[in-house]
Amino acid sequence: MSEFTLFSALQAWRFRKWYFILPALIIPLAAVILAFQLPRVYESKSTILIEEQQIPPEYVRSTVTGYADQHVQVLTQQILSRTKLWEIVEKFNLYSKERQKDSREDILEKMRKDIIFQTISAEVQDKKKGRAAGTQSFTIAFSIAYRGEDPLTVQKVTGTLSSLYLEQNLKFREEQAQTTTKFLEAELKELRDRIDFLGGKIADFKEKNPGSLPELQPFNQTQVVNLENEVRRLDSEIQSAQNQKIYLEGLLGTAQVYRTETPDAALKDPRTRYHTLNEELKNLRAKFSEDHPDVQRLLKEKTQLEQFLKMRKSGDIQNQWKLAQLQADLAAKEGKYSEQHPDVKKLKNEIAQLMAEAQKGNPTLSDIDLANPAQMNIITQSQQLTNQINTLTQLRLKQQEKLASFRQRLEAAPKIEQEYLALQRDYQNAHAKYHEVMNKLMEARISEGMEQHQKGEKFTIIDPASYPEEPIKPKKLLIALAGLFLGLGCGLACMLGRENLDTSIKSVDELAGLTKVPPLAIIGNITTVYDLAQQRRRRYLILTAACLSVLVAILCFHFFYMDLWILMSKLERLANKI
Repeated sequence: MSEFTLFSALQAWRFRKWYFILPALIIPLAAVILAFQLPRVYESKSTILIEEQQIPPEYVRSTVTGYADQHVQVLTQQILSRTKLWEIVEKFNLYSKERQKDSREDILEKMRKDIIFQTISAEVQDKKKGRAAGTQSFTIAFSIAYRGEDPLTVQKVTGTLSSLYLEQNLKFREEQAQTTTKFLEAELKELRDRIDFLGGKIADFKEKNPGSLPELQPFNQTQVVNLENEVRRLDSEIQSAQNQKIYLEGLLGTAQVYRTETPDAALKDPRTRYHTLNEELKNLRAKFSEDHPDVQRLLKEKTQLEQFLKMRKSGDIQNQWKLAQLQADLAAKEGKYSEQHPDVKKLKNEIAQLMAEAQKGNPTLSDIDLANPAQMNIITQSQQLTNQINTLTQLRLKQQEKLASFRQRLEAAPKIEQEYLALQRDYQNAHAKYHEVMNKLMEARISEGMEQHQKGEKFTIIDPASYPEEPIKPKKLLIALAGLFLGLGCGLACMLGRENLDTSIKSVDELAGLTKVPPLAIIGNITTVYDLAQQRRRRYLILTAACLSVLVAILCFHFFYMDLWILMSKLERLANKI
Protein backbone atom coordinates (compact mmCIF):
# COMPACT_ATOMS: atom_id res chain seq x y z
CA MET A 1 0.00 0.00 0.00
CA SER A 2 1.24 3.46 -0.95
CA GLU A 3 1.68 6.26 1.52
CA PHE A 4 -1.53 8.08 2.47
CA THR A 5 -1.54 11.62 1.07
CA LEU A 6 -4.09 14.24 0.23
CA PHE A 7 -3.96 13.18 -3.38
CA SER A 8 -4.56 9.54 -2.43
CA ALA A 9 -7.47 10.64 -0.25
CA LEU A 10 -8.98 12.55 -3.13
CA GLN A 11 -8.43 9.57 -5.39
CA ALA A 12 -10.12 7.32 -2.82
CA TRP A 13 -13.10 9.71 -2.57
CA ARG A 14 -13.27 9.81 -6.39
CA PHE A 15 -13.48 6.07 -6.80
CA ARG A 16 -15.10 5.05 -3.41
CA LYS A 17 -17.43 7.97 -2.63
CA TRP A 18 -20.59 5.84 -2.86
CA TYR A 19 -19.30 3.60 -0.08
CA PHE A 20 -19.47 6.71 2.10
CA ILE A 21 -22.55 8.42 0.67
CA LEU A 22 -24.91 5.46 0.83
CA PRO A 23 -24.35 4.58 4.57
CA ALA A 24 -24.27 8.28 5.43
CA LEU A 25 -27.73 8.66 3.89
CA ILE A 26 -29.35 5.31 4.64
CA ILE A 27 -28.44 5.02 8.34
CA PRO A 28 -29.68 8.51 9.38
CA LEU A 29 -32.82 7.96 7.32
CA ALA A 30 -33.35 4.62 9.04
CA ALA A 31 -32.77 6.29 12.41
CA VAL A 32 -35.37 8.93 11.66
CA ILE A 33 -37.84 6.31 10.50
CA LEU A 34 -37.12 4.30 13.64
CA ALA A 35 -37.66 7.37 15.83
CA PHE A 36 -41.06 7.90 14.25
CA GLN A 37 -41.98 4.24 14.37
CA LEU A 38 -41.14 3.66 18.03
CA PRO A 39 -44.21 3.89 20.32
CA ARG A 40 -44.56 7.13 22.20
CA VAL A 41 -44.32 6.82 25.96
CA TYR A 42 -46.03 9.46 28.10
CA GLU A 43 -45.50 10.09 31.78
CA SER A 44 -47.86 11.70 34.26
CA LYS A 45 -46.54 12.63 37.68
CA SER A 46 -48.21 13.55 40.96
CA THR A 47 -46.52 14.95 44.07
CA ILE A 48 -47.93 14.23 47.53
CA LEU A 49 -46.94 16.27 50.59
CA ILE A 50 -46.65 14.63 54.02
CA GLU A 51 -48.28 17.11 56.40
CA GLU A 52 -47.47 17.00 60.09
CA GLN A 53 -50.02 16.60 62.83
CA GLN A 54 -52.16 19.75 63.07
CA ILE A 55 -52.62 19.49 66.85
CA PRO A 56 -49.37 19.95 68.81
CA PRO A 57 -48.00 16.62 70.13
CA GLU A 58 -47.75 18.17 73.61
CA TYR A 59 -51.56 18.14 73.77
CA VAL A 60 -52.46 15.03 71.77
CA ARG A 61 -50.00 12.28 70.99
CA SER A 62 -50.70 10.10 67.99
CA THR A 63 -50.69 6.32 68.42
CA VAL A 64 -49.40 5.91 64.84
CA THR A 65 -45.64 6.04 65.28
CA GLY A 66 -42.68 5.54 62.99
CA TYR A 67 -40.81 7.53 60.38
CA ALA A 68 -42.65 8.91 57.39
CA ASP A 69 -40.46 7.13 54.84
CA GLN A 70 -41.10 3.79 56.52
CA HIS A 71 -44.82 4.48 56.51
CA VAL A 72 -44.71 5.45 52.83
CA GLN A 73 -42.78 2.30 51.95
CA VAL A 74 -45.39 0.18 53.71
CA LEU A 75 -48.18 1.91 51.77
CA THR A 76 -46.23 1.45 48.53
CA GLN A 77 -45.97 -2.28 49.09
CA GLN A 78 -49.71 -2.45 49.80
CA ILE A 79 -50.60 -0.46 46.68
CA LEU A 80 -48.21 -2.44 44.45
CA SER A 81 -49.72 -5.71 45.58
CA ARG A 82 -51.12 -8.10 42.99
CA THR A 83 -54.75 -7.43 43.94
CA LYS A 84 -54.57 -3.63 43.79
CA LEU A 85 -52.59 -3.50 40.55
CA TRP A 86 -54.80 -6.01 38.78
CA GLU A 87 -57.88 -3.98 39.72
CA ILE A 88 -56.27 -0.95 38.04
CA VAL A 89 -55.31 -3.02 34.98
CA GLU A 90 -58.87 -4.23 34.52
CA LYS A 91 -60.40 -0.84 35.29
CA PHE A 92 -58.43 1.02 32.58
CA ASN A 93 -57.90 -1.95 30.26
CA LEU A 94 -54.13 -1.61 30.40
CA TYR A 95 -51.74 -3.79 28.39
CA SER A 96 -54.55 -5.17 26.27
CA LYS A 97 -52.16 -6.67 23.71
CA GLU A 98 -49.84 -8.14 26.31
CA ARG A 99 -52.76 -9.66 28.21
CA GLN A 100 -53.58 -11.81 25.20
CA LYS A 101 -50.20 -13.54 25.19
CA ASP A 102 -48.42 -12.88 28.51
CA SER A 103 -49.22 -14.23 31.97
CA ARG A 104 -50.68 -12.12 34.74
CA GLU A 105 -47.41 -12.07 36.66
CA ASP A 106 -45.52 -10.73 33.62
CA ILE A 107 -48.10 -7.98 33.13
CA LEU A 108 -47.99 -7.00 36.80
CA GLU A 109 -44.20 -6.96 36.73
CA LYS A 110 -44.27 -4.70 33.67
CA MET A 111 -46.71 -2.36 35.38
CA ARG A 112 -44.48 -2.18 38.47
CA LYS A 113 -41.62 -1.12 36.18
CA ASP A 114 -43.85 1.54 34.61
CA ILE A 115 -44.66 3.00 38.04
CA ILE A 116 -41.93 5.34 39.27
CA PHE A 117 -41.85 6.14 42.99
CA GLN A 118 -39.49 8.74 44.41
CA THR A 119 -39.21 10.33 47.86
CA ILE A 120 -38.37 13.98 48.50
CA SER A 121 -36.25 14.64 51.59
CA ALA A 122 -35.12 17.75 53.41
CA GLU A 123 -32.53 18.52 56.04
CA VAL A 124 -34.43 19.39 59.22
CA GLN A 125 -33.07 20.34 62.63
CA ASP A 126 -34.55 18.52 65.60
CA LYS A 127 -36.12 21.21 67.80
CA LYS A 128 -36.24 18.98 70.87
CA LYS A 129 -32.55 18.09 70.84
CA GLY A 130 -31.35 21.52 69.74
CA ARG A 131 -28.26 22.34 67.79
CA ALA A 132 -26.21 19.61 69.40
CA ALA A 133 -28.17 16.98 67.49
CA GLY A 134 -27.36 18.60 64.11
CA THR A 135 -29.61 18.20 61.13
CA GLN A 136 -31.30 15.04 59.95
CA SER A 137 -32.81 14.08 56.65
CA PHE A 138 -36.57 13.57 56.78
CA THR A 139 -39.01 12.63 54.05
CA ILE A 140 -41.36 15.57 53.53
CA ALA A 141 -43.03 14.48 50.27
CA PHE A 142 -42.95 11.85 47.57
CA SER A 143 -43.92 11.60 43.92
CA ILE A 144 -45.69 8.87 42.03
CA ALA A 145 -45.56 8.63 38.23
CA TYR A 146 -46.84 6.23 35.62
CA ARG A 147 -45.71 5.70 32.03
CA GLY A 148 -47.85 4.52 29.14
CA GLU A 149 -48.71 5.02 25.51
CA ASP A 150 -52.05 6.81 25.97
CA PRO A 151 -51.65 10.20 27.70
CA LEU A 152 -55.23 10.31 29.02
CA THR A 153 -54.98 6.82 30.46
CA VAL A 154 -51.61 7.66 31.97
CA GLN A 155 -53.14 10.68 33.70
CA LYS A 156 -56.06 8.63 35.05
CA VAL A 157 -53.82 5.83 36.33
CA THR A 158 -51.53 8.33 38.07
CA GLY A 159 -54.54 10.02 39.67
CA THR A 160 -55.85 6.65 40.81
CA LEU A 161 -52.50 5.75 42.36
CA SER A 162 -52.38 9.09 44.17
CA SER A 163 -55.91 8.58 45.50
CA LEU A 164 -54.95 5.10 46.66
CA TYR A 165 -52.10 6.55 48.68
CA LEU A 166 -54.45 8.98 50.40
CA GLU A 167 -57.13 6.36 51.03
CA GLN A 168 -54.69 3.74 52.26
CA ASN A 169 -53.01 6.26 54.54
CA LEU A 170 -56.31 7.24 56.18
CA LYS A 171 -57.38 3.62 56.45
CA PHE A 172 -54.03 2.55 57.86
CA ARG A 173 -53.95 5.30 60.50
CA GLU A 174 -57.56 4.73 61.56
CA GLU A 175 -57.07 0.97 61.77
CA GLN A 176 -53.89 1.34 63.77
CA ALA A 177 -55.56 3.81 66.15
CA GLN A 178 -58.56 1.48 66.53
CA THR A 179 -56.28 -1.51 67.05
CA THR A 180 -54.44 0.36 69.79
CA THR A 181 -57.72 1.34 71.45
CA LYS A 182 -59.11 -2.20 71.31
CA PHE A 183 -55.89 -3.64 72.68
CA LEU A 184 -55.90 -1.21 75.60
CA GLU A 185 -59.59 -1.91 76.26
CA ALA A 186 -58.90 -5.65 76.38
CA GLU A 187 -55.89 -5.04 78.62
CA LEU A 188 -58.00 -2.82 80.87
CA LYS A 189 -60.68 -5.51 81.15
CA GLU A 190 -58.08 -8.11 82.13
CA LEU A 191 -56.68 -5.76 84.76
CA ARG A 192 -60.18 -5.03 86.06
CA ASP A 193 -60.87 -8.76 86.36
CA ARG A 194 -57.54 -9.25 88.10
CA ILE A 195 -58.29 -6.42 90.53
CA ASP A 196 -61.68 -8.00 91.29
CA PHE A 197 -60.00 -11.38 91.74
CA LEU A 198 -57.35 -9.97 94.08
CA GLY A 199 -59.99 -7.97 95.93
CA GLY A 200 -61.97 -11.18 96.45
CA LYS A 201 -58.86 -12.97 97.69
CA ILE A 202 -58.15 -10.15 100.12
CA ALA A 203 -61.76 -10.22 101.35
CA ASP A 204 -61.59 -14.01 101.83
CA PHE A 205 -58.26 -13.64 103.59
CA LYS A 206 -59.72 -11.02 105.93
CA GLU A 207 -62.72 -13.25 106.58
CA LYS A 208 -60.47 -16.22 107.44
CA ASN A 209 -58.17 -14.09 109.60
CA PRO A 210 -60.48 -11.41 111.00
CA GLY A 211 -58.31 -10.35 113.92
CA SER A 212 -54.78 -11.10 112.69
CA LEU A 213 -54.43 -8.48 109.99
CA PRO A 214 -51.41 -6.17 110.15
CA GLU A 215 -53.51 -3.05 110.65
CA LEU A 216 -55.10 -4.69 113.74
CA GLN A 217 -51.80 -5.54 115.47
CA PRO A 218 -51.71 -2.34 117.57
CA PHE A 219 -55.29 -3.04 118.63
CA ASN A 220 -54.43 -6.68 119.44
CA GLN A 221 -51.44 -5.63 121.52
CA THR A 222 -53.57 -3.09 123.36
CA GLN A 223 -56.25 -5.72 123.97
CA VAL A 224 -53.68 -8.19 125.32
CA VAL A 225 -52.46 -5.59 127.80
CA ASN A 226 -56.03 -4.65 128.77
CA LEU A 227 -57.11 -8.28 129.15
CA GLU A 228 -54.07 -9.11 131.27
CA ASN A 229 -54.95 -6.18 133.51
CA GLU A 230 -58.59 -7.31 133.52
CA VAL A 231 -57.63 -10.86 134.54
CA ARG A 232 -55.44 -9.53 137.33
CA ARG A 233 -58.29 -7.30 138.48
CA LEU A 234 -60.72 -10.22 138.44
CA ASP A 235 -58.25 -12.35 140.39
CA SER A 236 -58.03 -9.58 142.96
CA GLU A 237 -61.84 -9.26 143.17
CA ILE A 238 -62.27 -13.04 143.46
CA GLN A 239 -59.67 -13.16 146.24
CA SER A 240 -61.38 -10.27 148.03
CA ALA A 241 -64.81 -11.94 147.72
CA GLN A 242 -63.42 -15.22 148.98
CA ASN A 243 -61.90 -13.46 151.99
CA GLN A 244 -65.24 -11.74 152.71
CA LYS A 245 -67.05 -15.06 152.43
CA ILE A 246 -64.64 -16.68 154.86
CA TYR A 247 -65.23 -13.80 157.25
CA LEU A 248 -69.05 -14.14 156.98
CA GLU A 249 -68.83 -17.88 157.46
CA GLY A 250 -66.90 -17.19 160.64
CA LEU A 251 -69.62 -14.78 161.82
CA LEU A 252 -72.31 -17.35 160.98
CA GLY A 253 -70.51 -19.99 163.04
CA THR A 254 -70.36 -17.58 165.97
CA ALA A 255 -74.12 -16.89 165.67
CA GLN A 256 -74.92 -20.61 165.71
CA VAL A 257 -72.84 -21.03 168.87
CA TYR A 258 -74.75 -18.16 170.45
CA ARG A 259 -78.03 -19.84 169.45
CA THR A 260 -77.13 -23.05 171.23
CA GLU A 261 -76.28 -21.05 174.35
CA THR A 262 -79.75 -19.32 174.39
CA PRO A 263 -82.35 -22.04 173.99
CA ASP A 264 -85.23 -19.65 174.63
CA ALA A 265 -84.62 -17.98 171.32
CA ALA A 266 -84.92 -21.28 169.51
CA LEU A 267 -88.43 -21.74 170.90
CA LYS A 268 -89.68 -18.74 169.00
CA ASP A 269 -91.72 -19.55 165.93
CA PRO A 270 -91.23 -17.24 162.92
CA ARG A 271 -94.92 -17.12 162.27
CA THR A 272 -95.61 -16.20 165.92
CA ARG A 273 -92.93 -13.53 165.69
CA TYR A 274 -94.54 -12.28 162.47
CA HIS A 275 -97.93 -11.88 164.21
CA THR A 276 -96.26 -10.22 167.19
CA LEU A 277 -94.51 -7.76 164.87
CA ASN A 278 -97.85 -6.91 163.27
CA GLU A 279 -99.41 -6.13 166.72
CA GLU A 280 -96.39 -4.08 167.79
CA LEU A 281 -96.34 -2.24 164.46
CA LYS A 282 -100.08 -1.51 164.80
CA ASN A 283 -99.59 -0.04 168.27
CA LEU A 284 -96.60 2.07 167.21
CA ARG A 285 -98.45 3.44 164.18
CA ALA A 286 -101.22 4.53 166.52
CA LYS A 287 -98.66 6.52 168.47
CA PHE A 288 -96.08 7.59 165.93
CA SER A 289 -95.80 8.40 162.28
CA GLU A 290 -94.32 6.14 159.53
CA ASP A 291 -90.97 7.92 159.75
CA HIS A 292 -90.42 7.06 163.40
CA PRO A 293 -87.28 4.92 163.96
CA ASP A 294 -89.13 2.22 165.85
CA VAL A 295 -91.73 1.96 163.12
CA GLN A 296 -88.99 1.72 160.49
CA ARG A 297 -87.11 -0.93 162.52
CA LEU A 298 -90.21 -3.09 162.83
CA LEU A 299 -91.05 -2.67 159.14
CA LYS A 300 -87.54 -3.81 158.19
CA GLU A 301 -87.72 -6.81 160.49
CA LYS A 302 -91.18 -7.67 159.12
CA THR A 303 -89.87 -7.54 155.54
CA GLN A 304 -86.96 -9.86 156.38
CA LEU A 305 -89.34 -12.31 158.09
CA GLU A 306 -91.59 -12.33 155.04
CA GLN A 307 -88.62 -13.12 152.76
CA PHE A 308 -87.41 -15.94 154.99
CA LEU A 309 -90.86 -17.38 155.39
CA LYS A 310 -91.16 -17.49 151.59
CA MET A 311 -87.73 -19.07 151.21
CA ARG A 312 -88.49 -21.55 153.94
CA LYS A 313 -91.67 -22.52 152.19
CA SER A 314 -89.91 -23.07 148.85
CA GLY A 315 -86.87 -24.98 150.19
CA ASP A 316 -83.12 -24.36 150.61
CA ILE A 317 -81.89 -20.80 150.08
CA GLN A 318 -78.67 -21.87 148.41
CA ASN A 319 -80.59 -24.09 146.01
CA GLN A 320 -82.92 -21.20 145.22
CA TRP A 321 -79.97 -18.99 144.34
CA LYS A 322 -78.42 -21.73 142.26
CA LEU A 323 -81.75 -22.36 140.53
CA ALA A 324 -82.07 -18.68 139.65
CA GLN A 325 -78.51 -18.64 138.27
CA LEU A 326 -79.17 -21.77 136.18
CA GLN A 327 -82.39 -20.32 134.80
CA ALA A 328 -80.53 -17.14 133.80
CA ASP A 329 -77.81 -19.20 132.09
CA LEU A 330 -80.47 -21.27 130.31
CA ALA A 331 -82.16 -18.15 128.97
CA ALA A 332 -78.80 -16.90 127.66
CA LYS A 333 -77.95 -20.25 126.02
CA GLU A 334 -81.37 -20.58 124.39
CA GLY A 335 -80.80 -17.20 122.76
CA LYS A 336 -77.65 -18.55 121.09
CA TYR A 337 -78.22 -22.28 120.53
CA SER A 338 -81.05 -24.63 119.71
CA GLU A 339 -82.79 -26.87 122.21
CA GLN A 340 -80.70 -29.85 121.03
CA HIS A 341 -77.42 -28.23 122.03
CA PRO A 342 -75.54 -30.18 124.78
CA ASP A 343 -75.19 -27.11 127.05
CA VAL A 344 -78.93 -26.41 126.86
CA LYS A 345 -79.78 -30.02 127.69
CA LYS A 346 -77.32 -30.03 130.62
CA LEU A 347 -78.81 -26.85 132.12
CA LYS A 348 -82.36 -28.21 131.78
CA ASN A 349 -81.36 -31.42 133.58
CA GLU A 350 -79.73 -29.48 136.45
CA ILE A 351 -82.80 -27.24 136.79
CA ALA A 352 -85.13 -30.27 136.86
CA GLN A 353 -82.95 -31.93 139.51
CA LEU A 354 -82.98 -28.82 141.75
CA MET A 355 -86.75 -28.45 141.40
CA ALA A 356 -87.21 -32.07 142.40
CA GLU A 357 -85.05 -31.56 145.52
CA ALA A 358 -87.04 -28.43 146.39
CA GLN A 359 -90.31 -30.38 146.23
CA LYS A 360 -88.95 -33.09 148.54
CA GLY A 361 -87.79 -30.51 151.03
CA ASN A 362 -84.28 -30.06 152.34
CA PRO A 363 -83.73 -30.03 156.07
CA THR A 364 -80.51 -28.06 155.79
CA LEU A 365 -82.26 -25.00 157.17
CA SER A 366 -83.47 -26.69 160.27
CA ASP A 367 -80.43 -25.51 162.16
CA ILE A 368 -80.95 -21.87 161.15
CA ASP A 369 -82.87 -19.57 163.32
CA LEU A 370 -85.15 -17.85 160.84
CA ALA A 371 -86.33 -15.48 163.48
CA ASN A 372 -82.83 -13.97 163.76
CA PRO A 373 -82.53 -11.19 161.15
CA ALA A 374 -78.76 -10.76 161.65
CA GLN A 375 -78.12 -14.40 160.97
CA MET A 376 -80.36 -14.30 157.90
CA ASN A 377 -78.49 -11.21 156.66
CA ILE A 378 -75.16 -13.01 157.01
CA ILE A 379 -76.48 -16.01 155.11
CA THR A 380 -77.81 -13.74 152.38
CA GLN A 381 -74.50 -11.88 152.07
CA SER A 382 -72.58 -15.15 152.02
CA GLN A 383 -74.78 -16.47 149.24
CA GLN A 384 -74.36 -13.23 147.31
CA LEU A 385 -70.59 -13.50 147.67
CA THR A 386 -70.74 -17.09 146.43
CA ASN A 387 -72.71 -16.00 143.39
CA GLN A 388 -70.32 -13.07 142.88
CA ILE A 389 -67.32 -15.41 143.05
CA ASN A 390 -68.95 -17.74 140.51
CA THR A 391 -69.76 -14.83 138.22
CA LEU A 392 -66.26 -13.41 138.52
CA THR A 393 -64.76 -16.84 137.92
CA GLN A 394 -66.82 -17.32 134.77
CA LEU A 395 -65.94 -13.82 133.62
CA ARG A 396 -62.26 -14.56 134.31
CA LEU A 397 -62.49 -17.72 132.18
CA LYS A 398 -64.03 -15.73 129.35
CA GLN A 399 -61.37 -13.05 129.64
CA GLN A 400 -58.66 -15.72 129.66
CA GLU A 401 -60.17 -17.23 126.52
CA LYS A 402 -60.12 -13.81 124.87
CA LEU A 403 -56.56 -13.26 126.06
CA ALA A 404 -55.49 -16.59 124.60
CA SER A 405 -57.25 -15.72 121.34
CA PHE A 406 -55.48 -12.35 121.08
CA ARG A 407 -52.13 -13.92 121.96
CA GLN A 408 -52.71 -16.52 119.26
CA ARG A 409 -53.41 -13.70 116.81
CA LEU A 410 -50.14 -12.02 117.75
CA GLU A 411 -48.22 -15.28 117.33
CA ALA A 412 -49.75 -15.92 113.89
CA ALA A 413 -49.33 -12.29 112.85
CA PRO A 414 -45.90 -12.55 111.10
CA LYS A 415 -46.96 -15.32 108.72
CA ILE A 416 -50.36 -13.77 108.09
CA GLU A 417 -48.77 -10.35 107.62
CA GLN A 418 -46.42 -11.77 104.98
CA GLU A 419 -49.29 -13.32 103.01
CA TYR A 420 -51.47 -10.26 103.47
CA LEU A 421 -48.76 -7.85 102.36
CA ALA A 422 -48.10 -10.02 99.28
CA LEU A 423 -51.80 -9.83 98.38
CA GLN A 424 -51.87 -6.10 99.05
CA ARG A 425 -48.74 -5.58 96.94
CA ASP A 426 -50.25 -7.51 94.02
CA TYR A 427 -53.48 -5.56 94.40
CA GLN A 428 -51.70 -2.19 94.49
CA ASN A 429 -49.53 -3.11 91.48
CA ALA A 430 -52.60 -4.21 89.54
CA HIS A 431 -54.40 -1.02 90.58
CA ALA A 432 -51.46 1.16 89.52
CA LYS A 433 -51.22 -0.70 86.22
CA TYR A 434 -54.98 -0.25 85.78
CA HIS A 435 -54.70 3.53 86.17
CA GLU A 436 -51.71 3.59 83.81
CA VAL A 437 -53.58 1.64 81.14
CA MET A 438 -56.67 3.79 81.74
CA ASN A 439 -54.65 6.95 81.04
CA LYS A 440 -53.18 5.37 77.91
CA LEU A 441 -56.65 4.32 76.80
CA MET A 442 -57.93 7.87 77.18
CA GLU A 443 -55.00 9.13 75.10
CA ALA A 444 -55.63 6.41 72.51
CA ARG A 445 -59.31 7.37 72.25
CA ILE A 446 -58.39 11.03 71.79
CA SER A 447 -55.83 10.02 69.16
CA GLU A 448 -58.45 7.86 67.43
CA GLY A 449 -60.84 10.82 67.33
CA MET A 450 -58.06 12.99 65.94
CA GLU A 451 -57.41 10.45 63.16
CA GLN A 452 -61.11 10.15 62.38
CA HIS A 453 -61.34 13.94 62.00
CA GLN A 454 -58.14 13.88 59.91
CA LYS A 455 -56.27 16.18 62.26
CA GLY A 456 -53.21 13.92 62.46
CA GLU A 457 -50.44 13.38 59.97
CA LYS A 458 -51.95 13.19 56.51
CA PHE A 459 -51.11 13.19 52.80
CA THR A 460 -52.03 16.14 50.59
CA ILE A 461 -51.73 16.23 46.81
CA ILE A 462 -49.85 19.42 45.99
CA ASP A 463 -49.23 18.56 42.33
CA PRO A 464 -52.07 16.51 40.84
CA ALA A 465 -51.58 14.23 37.88
CA SER A 466 -51.39 16.39 34.76
CA TYR A 467 -52.15 15.57 31.16
CA PRO A 468 -48.80 14.81 29.42
CA GLU A 469 -48.61 16.83 26.22
CA GLU A 470 -45.21 15.57 25.08
CA PRO A 471 -43.87 12.04 25.26
CA ILE A 472 -40.80 11.43 27.33
CA LYS A 473 -39.50 8.88 24.83
CA PRO A 474 -38.38 8.06 22.27
CA LYS A 475 -35.92 10.97 22.12
CA LYS A 476 -36.23 11.57 18.39
CA LEU A 477 -33.54 14.22 18.14
CA LEU A 478 -31.04 12.05 19.94
CA ILE A 479 -31.94 9.08 17.77
CA ALA A 480 -31.58 11.19 14.60
CA LEU A 481 -28.25 12.64 15.70
CA ALA A 482 -27.05 9.21 16.69
CA GLY A 483 -28.12 7.91 13.27
CA LEU A 484 -26.32 10.78 11.56
CA PHE A 485 -23.05 10.22 13.35
CA LEU A 486 -23.39 6.48 12.94
CA GLY A 487 -24.04 6.92 9.21
CA LEU A 488 -21.00 9.17 8.77
CA GLY A 489 -18.84 6.79 10.72
CA CYS A 490 -20.07 3.74 8.85
CA GLY A 491 -19.64 5.50 5.48
CA LEU A 492 -16.10 6.51 6.29
CA ALA A 493 -15.30 3.03 7.55
CA CYS A 494 -16.78 1.41 4.42
CA MET A 495 -14.87 3.75 2.11
CA LEU A 496 -11.53 3.23 3.84
CA GLY A 497 -12.08 -0.48 4.17
CA ARG A 498 -12.91 -0.87 0.50
CA GLU A 499 -9.90 1.24 -0.45
CA ASN A 500 -7.56 -0.84 1.67
CA LEU A 501 -8.89 -4.08 0.24
CA ASP A 502 -8.49 -2.83 -3.39
CA THR A 503 -5.06 -3.87 -4.84
CA SER A 504 -5.53 -2.37 -8.32
CA ILE A 505 -3.20 0.33 -9.74
CA LYS A 506 -4.86 3.72 -9.91
CA SER A 507 -1.99 6.12 -10.79
CA VAL A 508 1.28 6.41 -12.78
CA ASP A 509 3.25 6.72 -9.60
CA GLU A 510 1.87 3.42 -8.26
CA LEU A 511 2.77 1.70 -11.56
CA ALA A 512 6.27 3.19 -11.62
CA GLY A 513 6.72 2.25 -7.99
CA LEU A 514 5.78 -1.33 -8.64
CA THR A 515 7.73 -1.86 -11.94
CA LYS A 516 10.62 0.42 -11.15
CA VAL A 517 10.28 1.53 -14.81
CA PRO A 518 8.54 4.73 -15.91
CA PRO A 519 5.52 4.24 -18.24
CA LEU A 520 5.92 5.10 -21.98
CA ALA A 521 2.47 6.68 -22.44
CA ILE A 522 -0.89 7.27 -20.68
CA ILE A 523 -4.11 6.27 -22.45
CA GLY A 524 -7.13 8.33 -21.28
CA ASN A 525 -10.57 7.01 -20.23
CA ILE A 526 -12.83 6.19 -23.20
CA THR A 527 -16.46 7.18 -22.43
CA THR A 528 -19.13 4.93 -23.91
CA VAL A 529 -22.93 5.24 -24.16
CA TYR A 530 -23.27 2.96 -21.15
CA ASP A 531 -20.96 5.17 -19.18
CA LEU A 532 -23.07 8.21 -20.03
CA ALA A 533 -26.22 6.40 -18.85
CA GLN A 534 -24.50 5.48 -15.61
CA GLN A 535 -23.48 9.09 -15.09
CA ARG A 536 -27.07 10.30 -15.60
CA ARG A 537 -28.31 7.64 -13.15
CA ARG A 538 -25.77 8.76 -10.59
CA ARG A 539 -26.80 12.40 -10.94
CA TYR A 540 -30.46 11.39 -10.43
CA LEU A 541 -29.59 9.42 -7.34
CA ILE A 542 -27.51 12.28 -5.99
CA LEU A 543 -30.34 14.74 -6.57
CA THR A 544 -32.84 12.39 -4.98
CA ALA A 545 -30.58 11.86 -1.98
CA ALA A 546 -30.09 15.60 -1.64
CA CYS A 547 -33.83 16.22 -1.74
CA LEU A 548 -34.43 13.49 0.80
CA SER A 549 -31.72 14.91 3.01
CA VAL A 550 -33.28 18.35 2.85
CA LEU A 551 -36.69 16.87 3.60
CA VAL A 552 -35.32 14.89 6.53
CA ALA A 553 -33.58 18.00 7.84
CA ILE A 554 -36.83 19.98 7.62
CA LEU A 555 -38.76 17.22 9.37
CA CYS A 556 -36.15 16.95 12.09
CA PHE A 557 -36.27 20.70 12.59
CA HIS A 558 -40.06 20.62 12.72
CA PHE A 559 -40.44 17.72 15.13
CA PHE A 560 -37.34 18.01 17.25
CA TYR A 561 -36.58 21.68 17.49
CA MET A 562 -39.37 24.03 16.46
CA ASP A 563 -42.67 23.80 14.71
CA LEU A 564 -42.50 25.22 11.17
CA TRP A 565 -45.64 27.28 11.73
CA ILE A 566 -44.02 28.85 14.76
CA LEU A 567 -40.91 29.52 12.69
CA MET A 568 -43.02 31.16 9.98
CA SER A 569 -44.78 33.36 12.51
CA LYS A 570 -41.45 34.44 13.98
CA LEU A 571 -40.10 35.23 10.54
CA GLU A 572 -43.21 37.29 9.75
CA ARG A 573 -42.84 39.29 12.98
CA LEU A 574 -39.17 39.82 12.19
CA ALA A 575 -40.03 41.01 8.64
CA ASN A 576 -42.64 43.39 9.98
CA LYS A 577 -40.10 44.92 12.33
CA ILE A 578 -37.67 45.42 9.49
